[in-house]
Amino acid sequence: MPVFIAIAANTEHNKNGQIITSVPVAYSRCIQRAGAVPVILPPAENEQTVALMLSGVSGLILPGGLDMDARFFNQEVHPACKPSGLELDTFQITLVNLAVELKMPLLGICRGAQVANVALGGSLIQDIPSLLPESRIVHMQQVFSYDTNHDVRFERGSRLCSLFGESIRINSRHHQSIDAPGKGIRITAWAPDGVVEGAEHESLPIDLVQWHPELLMQKNDGMLPLFDRFIRNCKDRVNT
Repeated sequence: MPVFIAIAANTEHNKNGQIITSVPVAYSRCIQRAGAVPVILPPAENEQTVALMLSGVSGLILPGGLDMDARFFNQEVHPACKPSGLELDTFQITLVNLAVELKMPLLGICRGAQVANVALGGSLIQDIPSLLPESRIVHMQQVFSYDTNHDVRFERGSRLCSLFGESIRINSRHHQSIDAPGKGIRITAWAPDGVVEGAEHESLPIDLVQWHPELLMQKNDGMLPLFDRFIRNCKDRVNT
């Protein structure tokens, strides 16, 4: 029986000023390589529609994208931020809340990790360069991130550690990161400067990574274990 995985689309304006939805193809390729079928979810305006969208899938990926609006975690928007828009933020937060209610496997990548954390009551560092000026790590690679950039270390006993060992090299394309963890979220991965690079839910199949494993997968299979485990969790949900 095929396993269908939802990818939450982002929004952007085209040259004619129309709002369009988009998802980088790298995400769907990773899902297919791990043995599942990708389904793209455009933003919906009400919770009932979002619930119907999730009723036909077994797992959810929240991809990278632009910044969240800081008002969702009770802060003023930092001048360096480029919010994606309240509609998209609200849609993706609703997805997270419903996935939690359904105990649905969720993989949050970059912005997606941040959205999941905020949806569960956490907060973000809005701009690493200005708020953590002592950091010497380049978190925003200027060339898009098919190559690794810095190390990340994992907490022993964490799910990420079970996949990759105590440390690996990753790519980096972000200026924000998780700050205070949301309800049930445990921080399990850090850059050398202490910036959060990964987390997991204590009791639900929710895994969050700040880097872009889908881009690293364009060069080799080093990140395949992350997607394999996610798809296994989704298959287990189908079979129970």
